[in-house]
This record gives sequence, structure tokens and C-alpha cells, in this order.
Amino acid sequence: MSGKSVGDGVLRSNVKFSVIPETQQSPYKDLFPAFDGKGLVRAEPGGFVYHQNFAENCHKIYNMKVRSDDVWIRTFPRSGTTWTSELTWLIMNDCNFEEAARVGQPIRSPNLDANYINHWDKFAAEGSFDTMDIITIDEIEKMPSPRVLKCHLPFDLLPPNLLDTAKVIYVARNPKDAIVSLFYFHKLVNLCTFTGDLETFVDYFIDNKVLWTPYFGTVLDAWGKRSHPNLLILFYEDMKKDIRAQIKRISTFLNKPVTPEQIEKLVDHVRFDKFSKNESVNYTKEIKAGVGKDDPNNTFVRKGQTGGWKNHFSPEVNRKIDEWIAKNLEGTGLKFVTELNDQ
Repeated sequence: MSGKSVGDGVLRSNVKFSVIPETQQSPYKDLFPAFDGKGLVRAEPGGFVYHQNFAENCHKIYNMKVRSDDVWIRTFPRSGTTWTSELTWLIMNDCNFEEAARVGQPIRSPNLDANYINHWDKFAAEGSFDTMDIITIDEIEKMPSPRVLKCHLPFDLLPPNLLDTAKVIYVARNPKDAIVSLFYFHKLVNLCTFTGDLETFVDYFIDNKVLWTPYFGTVLDAWGKRSHPNLLILFYEDMKKDIRAQIKRISTFLNKPVTPEQIEKLVDHVRFDKFSKNESVNYTKEIKAGVGKDDPNNTFVRKGQTGGWKNHFSPEVNRKIDEWIAKNLEGTGLKFVTELNDQ
């Protein structure tokens, strides 16, 4: 069932957005109160699901001028975006840890679609909106080179010349842990609050009625382009297993050598206990400004574990997810690691 067309952000690629009717009705609108009953929209072709604010502004991203020295990081949310962005920015900037501490990651390595998850100003506490690290597409266009940009968008919503012009790093995380982490993200962030339980969230996720879904649309989109010389595909689980090896892969891909000493500094910098407390990357200002809940048990940089899903899914839910994964991966050659012993 298709809904009414929305937004003026019709792209040159003829992608159009329509409201998903179920997201405007109960129980959905009650479980996702941040969307004010207006629901989410779906892009066709491709099926990408996002807020109506994106439909009205998507052309700004699609029409961006890509530079040859850009690095674009693409992920499904909660799949190592912040982690990879930090490593990549530091490698591209000669491991300038002082600058990384001084300037928040949302400014020096901005997320292109984050501005359009909802209307941020609606959630900010009075007088606090200007304190947040928010940067517009116009400002990103004026950033000095080299830029390290990130987003959660599929290729068909990005500039058509992106992959032939710039370096792109895609990070994939096994869908079970990605689902759990995105569930907690919806509990933390007021911009997309979800009030239901995990089992209900899983149903909406698999049915492609959650922000940034379909999961496999984005992942397989990148996987199908894996032989392109400008694309590097990383796996979250490989980063957990041997971060040094993945730092070397990023460095080689970007033609930016790092010394053994720099590698050890990078490893220490992104060590979970330090990274989760690093106010340059953990959106502390934004949470305090009202766009998130100040909950010590649920933070932006959460647990970062592989296999945490085992503590959350019932056997029935796990079976449902296994069937969904098998159906979508059939014939693709893509396999995920869902458990690690040493991490």
C-alpha cells in the first residue's frame, strides 16, 4: 500500500518519497511519539525509510560536489560509524589527537543525514540549540579538504559520481547486534523515541518500518560494488577481533602511512573504556541539550560487543531473524560473524 507523495526533494535519479500509512496509525504512532503522528516516508525505488524532513532536503546531499580527496564513510546505523570515522579522520590528519579533542567529531567528520532524522530544534532545551555540534550541508560544502564525511544512506541517494571520484569506506555489522544497538538508540534519542519492547521493534525492523531500513538494502548495495577500487569494505567484527590489522587496511586504502607508534596510539584512543567517555565523539552536548536521555546505563557509545544479541532475543525471535537473514543473503556470498570469543 502506498501513501501520498511528500517533499520537494525529487532527485535527478527519479527517486520519490511516499508516506508509509501504517506509521501514521496506532499502534505505530503511539510507540514512536517523536514523529507526531506524521509517520515516516519510503523512497522508491530502493525502499529507504526515513523522516519526512529528509524527503524535503535529500536533494542537498544528492547534489553535493564530491572532491577527489574526500573520504566518505557509509554504514547502517550502530555498525561502527563513529569508531571508523574517528580512526579515518585521525589517519587523514596525521594523527592530530589534540585537534580531535578540541573539535567534536560531528563538526570535523559530519554525518550528512543526521540533520534530517527529525527537527532537532523542536527537541532542544530553550537556549541550547546553538550549543550543539550541528553543521549544515552548505557548511559541509565549504569545509577545507580533505573532508571525512559519513552517512547511512544507500548509493542511489548519494551523488552519482561519488564512487568514481572519492574514496568510500563501508562498514558492515552483523544484523543481530545492529538491531539490538538500534533498539537502544531509539530508547536513548528523543528524536526517534520508541516506547515498546524489543520484540515489537524487531517486527517493525524486519518489515522495513524503522528509520534507515531496509538493512539489507544498504549492506548488499555496498557488497555488490566490493570490487570497485575506490571502495573498502570493513566488518565490525574484524575490527573487534584485530583492530590493528584494520587500521593498516584503512591506512593502505587511503595511501596515508602510519607508523607502529601511531598505530598503538590509535588503538589506545579508541579503546572502549576511553572512547565511551570521550566527549568529542559521544554526543554529550546534544544529550544534555535535550535530544537524548541522560541515562548512564544507555549511552551513545554503548557496549560495542559482538554477540550481545544472545542476551536479548528469545528463541522464537532469534529463529525469525535467522530466517530473515538467510532469505536475504541467499546467493550473495556474504556471511556474518555473530559471535566472538576474544574481543
